[in-house]
Amino acid sequence: MVALDLSTSAAGIAHTHWHDGSPRLGCRTVNTGLIDVHTKIHRVLSDVAAAAKSRPHLVIVEGTFSRPGASDAPLHMLRGVVLHWLWTRQIPYVDVQPATVKVWATGSGATRGENKVTKDRVIEAVLSTYGGLLQIDPRDSDQADAVALLSLGMAAYGQPLVHISNAHQTRALKAPKWPTLSTESGPVVPV
Repeated sequence: MVALDLSTSAAGIAHTHWHDGSPRLGCRTVNTGLIDVHTKIHRVLSDVAAAAKSRPHLVIVEGTFSRPGASDAPLHMLRGVVLHWLWTRQIPYVDVQPATVKVWATGSGATRGENKVTKDRVIEAVLSTYGGLLQIDPRDSDQADAVALLSLGMAAYGQPLVHISNAHQTRALKAPKWPTLSTESGPVVPV
């Protein structure tokens, strides 16, 4: 599996296998800096292609949202190009809404008040839960989101990276529309 937190400034990528197919959990960030949008898209797509070189059974992509007054067109362009690239290679993907990622990572669905789930809370939760399994940059919300997406996808198919005991997380697990996967061993259905 491969998980993507797409962004035009820094995209997070987490995976279960290296590009050569060897099993190894990992995550990284594709920093694009202050370059034009087409070069950013090319850089992110090149990294996605490297992550998907071993033909993952599924790519989990964090969904997008539009912010009032902001121009989210570059992010939507990047997302469209990446999803089309996956589609042309017949690599299945699933969208997971940002709120679902937060609930999955933290076990909390709070959207306001002092318990509101912030990027810092997501990073803290991901580091404490998965930091012993793979190296995650403690300042990088994109990597944290990608790792949360990957762990959510693994749990959806009965291979959780850690035990799930929170009712919020159980609901988050059921939120995406998980496809039946075609694998070398036959079809794999979500649990």
